[in-house]
Amino acid sequence: MKTIVVAQQKGGVGKTTLVINIALYFSQTGADVAIADADAQGSLTATADVLEGLRLVSIKDVLQGKVKADIIIIDTSPRNDKDLPAVLALADFVLIPVKPGYLDVLALKDTQTILEQAGTQKAGIVLNMVQHRNALTREVKELLQRFSIPVLTTQIFQRVAYTRSTMTNGVFGSDDVKAQAEIENLADEILENL
Repeated sequence: MKTIVVAQQKGGVGKTTLVINIALYFSQTGADVAIADADAQGSLTATADVLEGLRLVSIKDVLQGKVKADIIIIDTSPRNDKDLPAVLALADFVLIPVKPGYLDVLALKDTQTILEQAGTQKAGIVLNMVQHRNALTREVKELLQRFSIPVLTTQIFQRVAYTRSTMTNGVFGSDDVKAQAEIENLADEILENL
């Protein structure tokens, strides 16, 4: 069993959308996938009922070791809440979405500190909601090199397919082959780091 945690101390960076799409991709490859919502806001829990092929489990059961699956993917809060250290302790890999913006990079400092305190060994930054041909993205990539967390090769671009994910059962229910390829590449890159 492998546990992937999607974490970032800044809200609005697309954690839940990435959890949904990565989980659906792994599920389509034949893996037994469970998703858990460690965010009190409950966005993942609210959408799980309308998504086919995903098994929502309680974060309590995950923390107690009661969930059996090939892959567990956990959505987290943008706050350092009481469950975060325990969730990070379970992580085989922590995916950190960062939007190309200076405030998003600044928030990464807190996330890196929390990962260091938790003793997280494997983590990677994914640039999310990237706008095409934007000089800011290049500048942010340079700023991210200052962190000890590696930046993954895959970038997730700003696409309507991601916004519509809960209505189309993820990007794989849409006709956006570019979005599908991005999620597939991201999932493969995560697997390479497990």
